Amino acid sequence: MSDKIYVCDGAVLQCDQGFTPAELKVTENRKIRVQGKLKATDMDRQVPKTFGKCKLKPTSSDYLPCVPALQKWTKTSKKTTLGKNKKFLFHDSECMCSTGGKITITDPLQVDSAGSVAEEFIQIARMLPGAILGADHAPKVVESYWMDEEASRKIKNSEYGENACFFVRTENIDTGETLEIEMTDKERQDLDDGRQQIIYSGIVQADGTAELQSININKIWQQTEKET
Repeated sequence: MSDKIYVCDGAVLQCDQGFTPAELKVTENRKIRVQGKLKATDMDRQVPKTFGKCKLKPTSSDYLPCVPALQKWTKTSKKTTLGKNKKFLFHDSECMCSTGGKITITDPLQVDSAGSVAEEFIQIARMLPGAILGADHAPKVVESYWMDEEASRKIKNSEYGENACFFVRTENIDTGETLEIEMTDKERQDLDDGRQQIIYSGIVQADGTAELQSININKIWQQTEKET
């Protein structure tokens, strides 16, 4: 729903006063993941391998080694479910080092999958009976979109922790019919919180729309592969 990309454990950081990139180690979140990786929070400030040498600490012949001292992260999420006022980092979050360097994120490690849901439903529409033949009366999904919690208006983005509803608009599917769609990631990465396959289900209304909700979590990939 959001156009923001989360920062994950091992994300690559750059300091404008350092010489080499360094990785961020997530220590303040041990349960919330995205695509199988722990999400970084504004309390995560450990950079074990440092940025090499520090341009703000010159010597007569070189520079002193970097000793990272990350300060408060900015441009973070407004809230999380972790408690202690922790906030998640986004790809454009940044912070200062107490020595004076500005630290930015060059690789958040979350794969940007924006648009993948819409693309998935295009493929589903093509696979519905009759659709592949181009029949005018073939059952099909023609649109997918998010709406606010009250389902009163369409939305493009939402903040972490806010509720939203997911809808599809269909054609030539009978009112009252149950629509079930199985979602997987093309690269077999976690979709959310360790889940790799999710079944969504909804009842088609008189106007052809259906609100989809997650109803089941399938077995992990290794088990699924054995059965297919």
